[in-house]
Amino acid sequence: MAILTSKLILTSTDLTTDSLALSHQTTFTGSHTSGLARENIKSISKTVKISCIDGDAVTTGAALEGQYLDITDNHGLKKRYVVTDTAASGAATGTLIVANTDIGSTSTPASNLYGAVSVGIGAGSSQNLLLAQLKIAIADAQGHNGSITVGALASAANGPQSITLTNAVAGESGMFTVDSVNSTLTILDTTGDAEATNSQEQHSVVIAKGKYASPAIYYIKNTATYNASTGIVYLYWNDGASTEFMEMRGQQFAYFPGNPQHDLMAYTSTANTVIEFMAVGTEA
Repeated sequence: MAILTSKLILTSTDLTTDSLALSHQTTFTGSHTSGLARENIKSISKTVKISCIDGDAVTTGAALEGQYLDITDNHGLKKRYVVTDTAASGAATGTLIVANTDIGSTSTPASNLYGAVSVGIGAGSSQNLLLAQLKIAIADAQGHNGSITVGALASAANGPQSITLTNAVAGESGMFTVDSVNSTLTILDTTGDAEATNSQEQHSVVIAKGKYASPAIYYIKNTATYNASTGIVYLYWNDGASTEFMEMRGQQFAYFPGNPQHDLMAYTSTANTVIEFMAVGTEA
């Protein structure tokens, strides 16, 4: 554990003529560390977006029926969006799925879809159209209903295409979670490159909130070779604004006070940038 020493000091130049002066001095001694750890930072963007593999590729509601994607806004509101086959009488986009909702050829939805919001497409659709319907569903009253703003979508084209998620409320973070890892939606681009689906889920939690009590000191080093424009690591606290407070180029390191109230998050300008880090403090 860490030791915080507090000392009160009384001083006087002349006890007969000069009044006593009181001062306070503290010393922080870290006698416990987390041990040096390493993390491979892979996400190369802070932009939250949902990307399909091929915008003009033909897909159908029948092929994707029942597949879903979970999105959580910065207030913790989680919504599941599920594809329905409108060519087989499936529910239209924006319908709240309940036990007797028709989602297509499977008229009775699985129980893990109860409470989900429908994203309806029919026969001969495109992956681009699915993104367009997802955009509508997110804005719908049954969806995130304004807590997430979805940007414009270009016309269907070859290759990956995406919709960008932002926050219209000034001063609030636009760091949402798009759970592509647990999604069953097979048209998602999850390659991890510049075009891929990206969200806070892809950012690394370097040190989790609540793991160390205050005061604690964090150490981080960017192990990449120095370069002015590549291999840069960006750090931010997962708080209301999620604003970066530090950027570190290769071979740079820093010590700074920990914040037990928020996760310490990181992303990079160049995929597969490795950092080493540790915490010195008292475990909570």
